[in-house]
Order: sequence, then structure tokens, then C-alpha cells
Amino acid sequence: MDRRQPRAQAVAVQGERILAVGSDGEIRSQARSPNAEVIDCRGQTLLPGFIDAHCHVLAYAASLLSLDCSPDAVSSIADIQAALRRQAEVTPAGRWIRAVGYSEVDLAEGRHPTRWDLDLAAPDHPVRLIHRSGHACVLNSLALRLCGIGMESEEPPGGYMERDHTSGEPSGLLLEMDELVDRAVPPLSWEELVEGVRLASQRFLAAGVTSIVDASHTNGPPEWELLRRLRQEGHLLPRLTAMVGFEHREAAARWRESEGGDGLLELGAVKIAIKELGEEIYPEEDALAEMVSQAHGQGWQVAIHAVEERAVAAAAGALSRALAQLPRQDHRHRIEHCGICPPPLVERIARAGLMVVTQPSFLYYNGDRYLREVPPQRQRYLYPLRSLLRAGVPLAAGSDCPVVGPEVVAGLYGAVARRSKGGQVIGGEESIPIEEALGLYTMGAAYAGFAEGERGSIARAKLADLVVLSGELPTLRLQMTIVGGQVAWRADEWGSIQG
Repeated sequence: MDRRQPRAQAVAVQGERILAVGSDGEIRSQARSPNAEVIDCRGQTLLPGFIDAHCHVLAYAASLLSLDCSPDAVSSIADIQAALRRQAEVTPAGRWIRAVGYSEVDLAEGRHPTRWDLDLAAPDHPVRLIHRSGHACVLNSLALRLCGIGMESEEPPGGYMERDHTSGEPSGLLLEMDELVDRAVPPLSWEELVEGVRLASQRFLAAGVTSIVDASHTNGPPEWELLRRLRQEGHLLPRLTAMVGFEHREAAARWRESEGGDGLLELGAVKIAIKELGEEIYPEEDALAEMVSQAHGQGWQVAIHAVEERAVAAAAGALSRALAQLPRQDHRHRIEHCGICPPPLVERIARAGLMVVTQPSFLYYNGDRYLREVPPQRQRYLYPLRSLLRAGVPLAAGSDCPVVGPEVVAGLYGAVARRSKGGQVIGGEESIPIEEALGLYTMGAAYAGFAEGERGSIARAKLADLVVLSGELPTLRLQMTIVGGQVAWRADEWGSIQG
């Protein structure tokens, strides 16, 4: 992924850094130590370690400890109820049951579960069932009471509470109300958190991911301290950057001065999340523009969560307005997701000099649902990778896990083949070549985090974060992941290191 040297035969590593890149003969002449370890890649492909430019580490860790209600595990509300009953049998009464990953369109009933569905399975446990998008959940009656939600409750700004059409009672379905629910759900214990993070770490490494960016818009001092401790104690092995919640900007500046810069945790962009409820967005456009102007004026890189066209347009407008008021070079302001983006909006993003961090793996995992739900005339605007790149928009990719898993291979397949899990093509004209797809997870993702001088390509003096792969899409296989010159993960069939 180094344009100056796109191909090579061998790499020498000293400590955490790449010492040299070149032919076998050149490398052997520079790496003369008799104690040098030699890893024979057996003709397979060596690439820079992948960078997940947008994920949610703590939520992913928690999801790995939760009851799996994804389409791979359940196919109906009855299946969810059966899984909850089994979990309730081994969970003390009164203790929360966390379940994740349900998709209403993939359930036989074709609808969201309700509080009453969950009550039948676990009446004595508060239950939180999280939608696969992460932006909705269903609570049972006990959980609703513990959250203080009842007939007279009003939705917070940007939130939505479904109600029974006859009685007006909350049905249990909540959209964009996680902050309220989080206050009632007890956090994981340290031991549980460590277990979840270790599982998450192994899955990142098995996907070839050596660096991750936590894009949670609620990140503040408690989350940074927690993430830093997890890294310090070796529970989370990929390198980590955490975004900064908008309201925590001042605290972030103080934290960075006193605690940051130790290589364990870096602080990244200020994250602003646009909540999308049908045609409504929150914050509204003027308020969004004011938030962006404040963060931009303070010198922050700004990252805005925007999926649907109106939200993407609002994000582009707010960032453009801030740059017009206070021009700044190399700001690298980001639109996260950019799920529906017609050509005029692509051009608007390009003219403003913005970048996009997107999720091509959604085309694989969610493609069949997109084809059912998105009008045919708009399907060609879904995650328009080719159009964005050809317009000159810097592009990077992430998984957004736990929405989907961290497997980069699924993202590469989505970007190149544009095929869903069911084998259907989604906007095939937006396909990009494999070299460009790899760039989204290497140099593109490094650039998105101002880290292109340290990672993203195999070049002298850069960090020795590397992956070994074999095969071709769609059966591309990860064989080994190296972080900072140390083998962090290897496939079972790899065998021992030769030395």
C-alpha cells in the first residue's frame, strides 16, 4: 500500500518499527543478527495491519457477553422468548438480562417484539433487547419501571417511544433513547468487562485489525480511563483511538495534557450524532451548525454520524458553513456512514473538502434488507464508494461493530462484489477494485486519523503492524496478525515460526 514501492519480497522489523523493505537479498544483508526470527510467509500476501476507523469497543465487548438474538440465532419472536426463558432459568431474579442483535424484518412475525412478548418469557427479570442497529431497544415491563418510563412519560429530544394504539401504554420499543436506559442498567463488573474485551480483542486480531477507533459519541473521562486501563493491563491488544463526545471537549483537552500521549490511548475527533427519526433529525440544522462551528473553531477534527440523505446533507451543510466562517487547512472533518448519498450530495461533500468513513460490510450483512426496504430508484445511492472516490472524496472504512462483526474480509467483499449475504447485487456500478478496497482499511483509515506517517502502509520506520492473508475473495483467509513486531494472532493451521 506504499505507492513508492507497491511490491516487495521481504520486510525486516526491529522492535516496534519496520527497518527495511525490499528483496530477499536486500533484507538479509540488513538483518544480520544471528538471533533474528524468520517468518516464512510461504508465498502468501503480506499487507499493512487493517485499521477499523469506526467501531464501539465497550458496546462490542458487552454484546459478546449478551444473549444472541441475531438472525443467525433466532428466526421468530417465539425463538427470542425461548432464549430468554433459558437465560432466566440461570439468572437470579431481579438481575438484568441483556440480549442483542434482533432484526424485526428477519423475524417470522415481521415486527418488533413488545414488552408483553418479553414479559411472557422473563417476568421477574428486567430485560433489555437491543436492535441490531444499536439505535433501538425493547424493554419488558420491569425494565420500563426501573427506567422510570410509564404512561405519562415524554420522549427526550430526538427520541421516540412506541405506544399501544388503544391504551396509550408504552409498547416497550424505544428509538434513540439509549442515554436514558443506560442510567438504569447497571454497568458490567470489571471481571465481566475484562472477559468481554478479551473476546473482542481476539476477534479484532483474527480479522487482521491492528488499530481501532472507538466512535462512541458519549465518550468522556470515565470511558477514556476505562479504555486506557484495559490497554495498559493488556486486555485489548489493537492500538486504540477514542473519539470525544461534544460536551466533553474541554475535559478532553485537559485529559490529553495530563494522561494522553503514552501510546496506550489517543484521543481523536469530536463526535456528534445526528438522531434520525423518519424525516426528522436532532439536533436540528441550525443547532447542529452551531455545535460544529464551536468544535471547529476550537481546532477539533469533527466527525458527524449521518446515515440517511437528509442527515448527510445537514452534516455537509454544517461542516461547509463552519469552514466558510473560519477556513482551515487539513481539517479532515468526517461524515460517518453516509448511507444514502445521491450524486449532487457527493459533489457537495467533495467541494467542501470533507471525508467519509463508511461501512462496506453493511452491503454484505444488510444488503438483502436494503433491497426490500429501499426504493429501487434509490438503491444505487447506497454507500456509493466509486462515486465518492472518483469525486476526490478521501474515503475510509470501519465495521461499526457491534452492529456487524469486525471482519474486514466482509467489508472488502461488500466493496468489490457489492453482493449481499443472500447473493444479490446492490448498486453494482458502485463497485471498486480490490486495491482501492484495501486502501479503505489501510492508508485511507490511517489518513482519517492523522496517522498516515505511522501506519497504513509497509514502509521503513512505520509501525510493524502487519497481516498475512491467503486465497482470494470471497474466501480470503487471515493467517497471521502482527502488532508492533509481535505475533498477536495466528490461524491454527499456520504452525510454528521458523527461525
